[in-house]
Amino acid sequence: MTKNDRCIAMRLVLASLIFLICAPWAGAQVETGRFVGRISDPQGALVPGAVIKATNVGTNIVQTATTNSNGEFVITPVQAGVYNLTVTAPGFSVINTSNIEVQVGQVVREDLTLQVGAETTTIDVNVETPLLSTDTATIGTVITNEQLTSLPLNGRGFYKLAELTPGAALLPPTGNSLAIRPEVVNGNTISGIRGSAISFLLDGVDVSEQHQGGTFIQTSIDALQEFSVQQSPYSAEYNRGGAFFNATTKSGTNKFHGGIFEFIRNDKLDARNFFANSRQILKRNQFGGDIGGPLSIPHLYNGKDKTFFFLDYEAQRLRQGLIFNNIVPTEAQRGGDFTAAGLKKIYDPTSTTTVGGVTTRNQISCNGTLNVICPSLITPQSAAVLAYIPHANSGPSNFRSTPSQAVDWDQFTVRVDDQINPSNRLFVRWTYVNNREVDPNAIPLLKTAALTSNGQDIAVGLITNIGANKVQDFRVHYMPSHVLLKAFLQGPDFNTDNGITGFTQLLRPGSGGSFPDFNFSGYSGMAGSSFDQRPKSQDRMVFEPTDTFTILKGRHSLKFGVLLRYYQWLGYDSSSYAGVFGFNGSETQNPCPGGVAPCSPSGGDSIADFLLGYPSSVARAYPAANFGGQRWYHQYFAQDDIRVNGRLTVNIGLRYEYSPWMDGYKGQLGTFDPSLSRPIIVASHTDKVDLSSQPSAPAAYQFFGQYIQTSHEAGLPYSITYTDKTQFAPRIGFSWRPAGNSTVFRGGYGIFYEPEGTSGRVNRNVLPYALSETVNQTQNIVPNRTLGDFFLGSQLGSATAHPSMSPTRTHLKMGYNQHYSFGMQQQLSNKTVFEMAYVGNHGVHLQGSNAINYPDAGPGAIQGRRPYQPWGNISYQSQDVGTTYQSLQTKIQHRAGHGLTGMISYTWSKFMQSNQSSALGGNKGYERTYSPFDTPQNLAMSGTYQLPVGKGKRFLNNSGGLVDSVLGGWQVQTIIVLRSGTPFTPTVSKDVANTGVGGQRPNLNPNGGSKSFQKSLTSWFDKTAYTVPDQYTYGTVLANTLRSDAFRQYDASIFKNFAIKDSTLSFRAEFFNLPNTTSFNAPGSSIDTASGGVITDTSVPSRDVQFALKYNF
Repeated sequence: MTKNDRCIAMRLVLASLIFLICAPWAGAQVETGRFVGRISDPQGALVPGAVIKATNVGTNIVQTATTNSNGEFVITPVQAGVYNLTVTAPGFSVINTSNIEVQVGQVVREDLTLQVGAETTTIDVNVETPLLSTDTATIGTVITNEQLTSLPLNGRGFYKLAELTPGAALLPPTGNSLAIRPEVVNGNTISGIRGSAISFLLDGVDVSEQHQGGTFIQTSIDALQEFSVQQSPYSAEYNRGGAFFNATTKSGTNKFHGGIFEFIRNDKLDARNFFANSRQILKRNQFGGDIGGPLSIPHLYNGKDKTFFFLDYEAQRLRQGLIFNNIVPTEAQRGGDFTAAGLKKIYDPTSTTTVGGVTTRNQISCNGTLNVICPSLITPQSAAVLAYIPHANSGPSNFRSTPSQAVDWDQFTVRVDDQINPSNRLFVRWTYVNNREVDPNAIPLLKTAALTSNGQDIAVGLITNIGANKVQDFRVHYMPSHVLLKAFLQGPDFNTDNGITGFTQLLRPGSGGSFPDFNFSGYSGMAGSSFDQRPKSQDRMVFEPTDTFTILKGRHSLKFGVLLRYYQWLGYDSSSYAGVFGFNGSETQNPCPGGVAPCSPSGGDSIADFLLGYPSSVARAYPAANFGGQRWYHQYFAQDDIRVNGRLTVNIGLRYEYSPWMDGYKGQLGTFDPSLSRPIIVASHTDKVDLSSQPSAPAAYQFFGQYIQTSHEAGLPYSITYTDKTQFAPRIGFSWRPAGNSTVFRGGYGIFYEPEGTSGRVNRNVLPYALSETVNQTQNIVPNRTLGDFFLGSQLGSATAHPSMSPTRTHLKMGYNQHYSFGMQQQLSNKTVFEMAYVGNHGVHLQGSNAINYPDAGPGAIQGRRPYQPWGNISYQSQDVGTTYQSLQTKIQHRAGHGLTGMISYTWSKFMQSNQSSALGGNKGYERTYSPFDTPQNLAMSGTYQLPVGKGKRFLNNSGGLVDSVLGGWQVQTIIVLRSGTPFTPTVSKDVANTGVGGQRPNLNPNGGSKSFQKSLTSWFDKTAYTVPDQYTYGTVLANTLRSDAFRQYDASIFKNFAIKDSTLSFRAEFFNLPNTTSFNAPGSSIDTASGGVITDTSVPSRDVQFALKYNF
């Protein structure tokens, strides 16, 4: 630890101590539950002054409450677990209820009736844990420990079980996409809340990652007491986007409990991938164990009923084969021969002529043979790159590989709970996660790239009961994490070795060379150094003390709270220092085949462009030293839960969040104001620009310093963006029981602010700290920029460069979600409950980007048509995305009865978003279209069934010991998830508009598509339903108008427990994708290439079989 790190740590510790001493507010944290109820006599009169004691069955710790003048009581906060309730009152017998479960974040209502009698008499009342949540407006689903440990959970990552709940969609990754971050966000969305804004809570502290969402911190499912997915949390104590994952770790009890386990998979019983010729390699071992109990030291300290510990460890060792299906040039194409049927005509770019404003080219030929490039025209640089492109091995133009990927991790959790005295409870938890991954490239000669990460979270909580009606809950946690990612083929300097100029000065000391990126329209690209901007590192740190205070007064449960959060994110990356070369077929197309305007270009092939050495665009950038940002955040809330009467509870709250925009590390952020003579404004406390933070800054400032001023000179804050001080978040909700406790209506409305992500404003986006450019080949001329000398001898950082920037705006509103719902719960029996709700969300001012320097469509050089010179692409970091989500959500749960436990959830929804379409096409300005997360139909089913076979069961009831040991006591479990495919956008492969922007849209064919079209894996959508726009125009098709294949998941398991004295040995067999059903990812999206409409990968792995043994005592 450096001296600076020690100074920061000392300051954070000091801030925590001051906060603990001075904070005036406290209250129940969201990972705890609560008992509420009314006590009455046999005639129904309410009984004031009755004493209720809740005793934790595992730890024997007692919490006490007294009924008020209305006979009502509240016990809070209550740790998740099983409790016995005892009620005493003068003139009445003692009432005792046993084994009432409190789930994470649950409000449990127990309305009890006393019986007249001696206080020495105890009456046992049999009550079951209520199925309905009767006293809160929050909609949510609890995944119990039994579900966590028994359901077939692929990978044993508990967050994945969120997909079983209404409104949640965990979108699958695209094919074998390699990890760029180890977090678990992975495209999650809950009821219109984007994954980056979902909260992850562990033991009441927020372990969410602010950079791009998700969390580093995971624990073994065997370490969890419970896990819940909650939305519409209308209490003002909740922050972030309005949906969260809430988990609670186990604590020890008065008895020692623990276990060890190992889950094993290999490829022997697996099915092969749909696109593979044989089974992939698979060797997977997950193993670990846990132990918990009273913390005692013989002859020195007895922790029974007082101090408890819990320790958990889990690890994975995985070697798995990936499936890569690459579209590569055929053997003939590699030699320059494009005469095969189905290929387009290619034209000689050196034959370009323009007459009367109409440009044409001659079809290329070699020794009189049309559509053939002579070998002498293939450039040495192209030949060097071609040597890395694999030869087809599965059909004429497909290369299939199954390289092995290594993914190892270790994680452990230590927790200690201490009942200091009857009024004070303390817990301390430490969770540590370490990940190591070695990813293969789809191109074998590019070898592998390593990813390592580690994160930890240290949490401390102190709950203090102050008298009979006040509770203070203070928590603080510290969460640092580190990620290191290496590049493919890091070390050799491919560009220098092969005569590709313009990149030598971009090597960062210590990083070495690397392989460039090459993108080919209609073919698979080559992921080199620019894949995730590697090599790179990220260091992130969260320090967060929270304090809340609860007062129980009459019908009111008042909460007041404050949260402080310090977040720091630092990193370095390598951006495009080895270059990103794009080939789209524009250089071998005929701009005007008929020779008469208006023109619609035809022909051309990106591989032909490549062989001739004419890229359509090349990007380059200086690699970055440390950059990032940091900020303190302050949040305050007040909440009143009003029990209006015995059947109606109203929740009213107000939250205020003071969330200044982050400062850049060493001031590395800025804005762009084109109305100023010095339009670039960078952060500085003085009139001097700090050039020490980046190696490229001095060179950039030398040539562009005349355009730069500081925030001090311009009168702007150091953060460049003014703080949005209007972040008031009102919340209101209700729950109403019209008759008894079998029916509940609930609803509410709330505003929830999203946190600032650090992938935008503080990501080193302006001169002189970021120095990058994308240069485009001028279309429809004899090309003068080649693969070997695309930049015509100029260096990045020279006066001829046209840098790109992503500045921030000076006035931004913090993004927020307006969440609203109305629904009902109905108990159908003592084991079954049905729930239905309308849930909506409206996202306002959400994070996005706004391009302002794209050129208008037209002929000629692209740079000259940009509105702001001498700059390249300028894309503002802005808050201009809007979303609308509407849904009907239903759920039916059945609690253990006749051996069956299960849940079915169904969501019917529509998720729309509005954002700027930039220069891609569609509607000009802003367009409203389907969100990429839109999943109209989403059905999830899960359940456990105890087979009625064996002793005490329907079949073989009188079986002997041996028969019962073999055939009796088996259980089966299943998870089934069915949901609609996700939207994607049709595109054209070439830069038809001549703006340098990829992914442009087509037009709809006015004559419609083919009436005989049949969807298939090689033709997923009808490409004839679209047309390529006329030259120098944009298409009008909206984004996300096509949809991928539906997602289908069928998992099952079977297990049996074998009793061994006071312990059990469990055998499990788990089958993921049991019927080996294939679900496909989206196809290629271009309408004018052979790869368009072709599906090359699956969204669900082929059938995997896993076996496990668990020993518990």
